[in-house]
Amino acid sequence: MSEVKPRKQASRKGKKAWRKNVDIEDIESTLQQKRDAEIVHGPDHKEEDDFVIDTTPLPQHISKAPKQKKKLKSKEVLENKSKVPALINTRTKTHGKTVQGVQRTEMLRLIKMRGGKYGEENIALARVEEDGLINGGGEDLWDEQPSVGKDTKIPKYNRSTAEVTRATTVPKTLREKPIQISKNDLTLKHVHAGKSYNPSLESWKSLIDQEYQIVEKLEVNRQAMEEHRLKIRELMVTLKDNEVSDDDDSDDEDDDDKYNDRKEDENENGVGEGEGEGEVGQRKVNEESEKDYSLSINKPNKIKIKTKTKRNKEARHKKRMQLEQEIKELKKQLHDLSKLDEILQKQKEEEEEKADGVPPSKKQRSEKKNKLFKYTPIETPLEVKLSDELTSNLKNLKPEGNLFYDQMLNLQSSGKIESRVPVNKKRKYAKKVTEKWTYKDFK
Repeated sequence: MSEVKPRKQASRKGKKAWRKNVDIEDIESTLQQKRDAEIVHGPDHKEEDDFVIDTTPLPQHISKAPKQKKKLKSKEVLENKSKVPALINTRTKTHGKTVQGVQRTEMLRLIKMRGGKYGEENIALARVEEDGLINGGGEDLWDEQPSVGKDTKIPKYNRSTAEVTRATTVPKTLREKPIQISKNDLTLKHVHAGKSYNPSLESWKSLIDQEYQIVEKLEVNRQAMEEHRLKIRELMVTLKDNEVSDDDDSDDEDDDDKYNDRKEDENENGVGEGEGEGEVGQRKVNEESEKDYSLSINKPNKIKIKTKTKRNKEARHKKRMQLEQEIKELKKQLHDLSKLDEILQKQKEEEEEKADGVPPSKKQRSEKKNKLFKYTPIETPLEVKLSDELTSNLKNLKPEGNLFYDQMLNLQSSGKIESRVPVNKKRKYAKKVTEKWTYKDFK
C-alpha cells in the first residue's frame, strides 16, 4: 500500500499577494542612473558623442592651452549645471506684446489668411474710429474758404468709484521747507571728530567737555526741582499741623459762641430772671414740635457773622496761594535760566539782522514750541566713549547704535514727521458696581 500523504494546507495569502514581494531594486537603480545621466548630458544624448577624434593639429603660435579664469566658489554653487530644461510656468506671460496670449505678428498673419484686415493697418480708418466722423481732422481740398475748426477733446470719464476726486492743483505748502524743530548731528549732517573710532586727543577732550556741559545743565535743573518739591512737601505738612491746632481752638470758641447766642435769644424772647422753669420747658417742647412738622429739613438762613476761625482759615488760604504763586514764578525763572545760552544767541542774531538790514520773517516760531504735535522728539543718546573704550584698530570696534533710531530722530527733529508715543487702549465706559435687587422677588 502506498503511503498516505497528508493534505496540504491552503495558502492564507491571496492570489495576487506575490506582486507585493517582487524585488525591483535593480530596475529602480537603473532608472536613477538614467535620470542622473540626463541631468549631466541632456535628454538627447548618444553614446557616440562621448568621444571626439581630433584630426586637426594645434596651431604653432599656441604652445599650451589658455589658462581658464578661476570662478568664485559662490558662483559655482549658484550655477545651474543641469541640462534638463526648466518647467514652463503657464501662469506667467511668455511674451509681452500679445493679444489674448497670441503674438501680434501671428494674429495679423491669421487675419490675412482669413481675408480680413486689422484695424491698425488703415491709419485713416483707425483715426475715424478713435475720434469719430465729426471730430476727425479731414479737410475739403476744393472748399473756397478753408474751415479752421478747433479740435475739441472728448473728456475721458472718470471710472473711479472713490468719493474723493484726485487733486488737480499742488498745495502751496508742498513747496515750503519743513519746520526744523531741533538741531543735532543728523540734521546738520556734521559729525564731531571726537566720535571717531581713533580720535585725536584734542577732539576727544572737546567732545567730552561739550557733552559734560549738556549733562551738567540737566542735572542741575533736576536737583533744583527736587529741592523745591521737598520744600513744598514740608510746607504742606506744617500747614496741615497748624490747621489741626486751629480747629481745636475753634471748637472751644464755637461752643462759647453758641452758649452766648442762646442766652441772647432767651433775653430777646422775654425770658427774665424771675420766669418760671415750667414756661421755659413748655417753650422747648413747642420748638421741637415745630421742627418735626416743618416743611424743609434745612436750617433757616441766618445772618452769619465771620468768626475768628473763619478769618484764620481765609488768612491761611491766602498765604498758601501766595506761596504757590511764588513757586510757579521760581520754576519759570529756573526754566529760563536753563535756556540762557539760547536766549543770548537769539538776541545776538536779531541784533546782527538789524545791523545788516535784513527784514525779519512774517511769523517767528516760538522757541518754547519745540514740537509739531503733542510730544517732543525722542532724546538724542549720549555718544561718548571713555578712554578705556577707545580702540585704535577697526577689528576691535564694536558696532553700536541703531540706524532705524537715527533715521526716526532725523525725521522728527527736521520736522518732516510728528512725534508719537504708544497709547494703550482704554475702556469706553467705566465699570459700575451696583446691588442686584433680588429681594423684590420675595415681596
